Amino acid sequence: MDTADLGDFAFTRRMLLGALAAPLLPRAKPWTQFLNNGSGSLADGQSLPLNWSDTRNIAWRAPVPGYGQSSAVASGGTVFATSVSGPLKEEILLSAFDLTTGTVKWTCRRESGQRIKDSDMVSRAAPTPAAEADVVFAFFETGNVLAIDHGGMVLWERRLTEEFGEFGGRHGIGSSVRMCRAGLLVLVAHDRPSYLICLDRESGQTVWKADRPKGPSWSTPSIATQGGAEIALVAAGSTVEAYDTGDGRALWTLPGFDGAFIASPTPFPGGAVVGSSSKGRSAAIRFGETPTTVPDVVWRPEEASSYFSSPLVHDGRVYMVNKAGVAFCVQADSGEELWHARLEGQCWASAVGLEGRVYLFGVDGTTTVIESGDTFSVLATNTLSAEGRMYGATVADDSLLLRFGREIVRVKA
Repeated sequence: MDTADLGDFAFTRRMLLGALAAPLLPRAKPWTQFLNNGSGSLADGQSLPLNWSDTRNIAWRAPVPGYGQSSAVASGGTVFATSVSGPLKEEILLSAFDLTTGTVKWTCRRESGQRIKDSDMVSRAAPTPAAEADVVFAFFETGNVLAIDHGGMVLWERRLTEEFGEFGGRHGIGSSVRMCRAGLLVLVAHDRPSYLICLDRESGQTVWKADRPKGPSWSTPSIATQGGAEIALVAAGSTVEAYDTGDGRALWTLPGFDGAFIASPTPFPGGAVVGSSSKGRSAAIRFGETPTTVPDVVWRPEEASSYFSSPLVHDGRVYMVNKAGVAFCVQADSGEELWHARLEGQCWASAVGLEGRVYLFGVDGTTTVIESGDTFSVLATNTLSAEGRMYGATVADDSLLLRFGREIVRVKA
């Protein structure tokens, strides 16, 4: 490497470290879509409980009709959660709960657009909905996409399976919806012709549709800014792709990401961390000066990988959890491993970072709270008994909404 290359490399590392360690802008409270803006990191001044159990710091527990693997979202004092019911998922459901009391306000029930055998090996209401001040949007692996007002009235509905063909794949569809400036993004990535579609949030009409190669991905698109343009990042199993959210143009494709088909890209100012389930395939990428410039790969960790949960960028470090339930912490500027430690089990829900803490949510209901630092230090271990796995964690007004298959638990000090 010559002197010029060394200078460019050093500059790249300084820029990346500055972006990853920069103060976070205040986030809207509560979260209104999957991982809110896609990062999972909270602004200073917010607070979450450190300790809880079945008998401590539980505001309420609410049963959910049917079964669901999505995270809950909250808006305007209401919590929304999806589920499916029936041996062939004949019925899809969206339920609304009072944020303060957990009381059910209403449940909207609709006929599914595609009958799919209910199985533990296939997604079961896995996509997380998204909410605005007056409306909530829900997408199901049956092809239904709905907009429902906060009173429970259906404003519009699309059945993508009837319009563009039934969904395939052994494990179903799992990508959550993502709001962007132009509308509502829905990723359909399976073993049949696939696509990314943007729907107008008021009417449900198609704003644009970008056809994609067939191939499964359960990753949720993330929104970022590159060269002044809003882009959607899609992790597609062996590549990361960028689309212009305004018109659906494919801007660039970056190969070399085998195994990046579950975790969602985690954006930060000027780039993103892309998690892969394969060792050596996760990476931090730095965006170019124009929307069509292919990003640079800044680093790849040797051992760290992400399986179900998405990477967390927090306090100048990146946290990942692999398939075996081993947590990794690497330096944000270089990818150098700081530590790794085995947790009590797998983490299907993505981690949350708050000032000096990182919350790691075990699928068995155990949440390990660690100190955000260069060594592995456990601050608290919190266990809840609930039916089904813990699939998601959402922040809502200084509390956590923990989603189990048939229950939502609000944790609040």
